[in-house]
Amino acid sequence: MKKIAFLLTFLSGWVRAGEWVELAPNDLLQYELVQSNALSFAEEGLYIRHKSAFTFANQVQCSRKEFIVITDAKLTDRALSSLLFAMSTSRTIKFYVKGCTKDYPLAVGIMVKN
Repeated sequence: MKKIAFLLTFLSGWVRAGEWVELAPNDLLQYELVQSNALSFAEEGLYIRHKSAFTFANQVQCSRKEFIVITDAKLTDRALSSLLFAMSTSRTIKFYVKGCTKDYPLAVGIMVKN
């Protein structure tokens, strides 16, 4: 029984593992801020759109890979500031994606590369 519990714990961490994906300055098509209950198919948050689609090496199986969404209220504000900074300085931005929300890749971290 202990071996099964250990295995389930190990696998649950592996399945929930995220990955960093990159958005180069010339790949940003648009961003959208969505208010709660504004759209039936999207949660409240910041939606960042790639010109074609984000590429994932890992377990991210979201069907709408042209967007990345950030739904956490504090992170949304910080991500928008970081995104605008990256846009104005032509820097690459990276998102830590961990799972999906309503078929969109869900970012839980953000990084601006120098």
